[in-house]
Amino acid sequence: MTPARPAPPQSRPARDWTDTAIEWASGITAVAMFAYGVALSYSVLHRIANAAGLPAWAADLWPLGFEAFMASAALNALADQRQRNDQAEWWQRVPWYPWVLTALTAGGSILLNWFHPAIPLDPPPGWLVSLVYGLPPLSAVFAWHLFLQRLAHRRHQDTEQAEQDSTRPDGLSAALPPDHGQDSSGPDPRMVVQTLLAAETPQSRVTAAHVQAKTGLSRSRSYAVLRQLRGEIASPNGQGPLAAPEQESA
Repeated sequence: MTPARPAPPQSRPARDWTDTAIEWASGITAVAMFAYGVALSYSVLHRIANAAGLPAWAADLWPLGFEAFMASAALNALADQRQRNDQAEWWQRVPWYPWVLTALTAGGSILLNWFHPAIPLDPPPGWLVSLVYGLPPLSAVFAWHLFLQRLAHRRHQDTEQAEQDSTRPDGLSAALPPDHGQDSSGPDPRMVVQTLLAAETPQSRVTAAHVQAKTGLSRSRSYAVLRQLRGEIASPNGQGPLAAPEQESA
């Protein structure tokens, strides 16, 4: 019997031009409102910096530093949150430290913009002058701390990956028997890959990404195990092992 041909992939339906127009209009409006808000906030903060007695060049930079620190803290919060998806509890997935810094900076900017008509600027109160002169060094300390945290986190990730990949030069330590240091509680990666290769067809090729998803090995180990077993196991049609797909070497 002739095997049934796989159904061709369904083409994506054409997008309605109305939806596209709405997306573009909403995006342009959001960008315009953001630019308007930043310009208005800059004007208010610049006026406060001038009233506090900062030099002209420092008064021009003071609002930019205020907004730049808020953006830096928010970006660090997003980057940190992307690494916490595997946490079980929701509060463990939230990077509280950078989000708190973002909220404090945004809240301070909003409060200064909201209440600046009620704040006397000629002469300015002492607490306002202290705030203008004290915020830049305080923001610099927190910004530097966030930067060092990102470097430490990146180095920790690189160290973990290097330890996984350097256990054996050929990257096959995870495929060794239990007496070579493998945890016997999990399935043997070689058996998992053999099962995948036994069901492989020319239309559905097994890649290193599939092995990684099924076994939990690193990308390099998954490719090494798959490449080794391709040379040992013949395809089900008896025509010898299938060649490794080109995308696995990427």
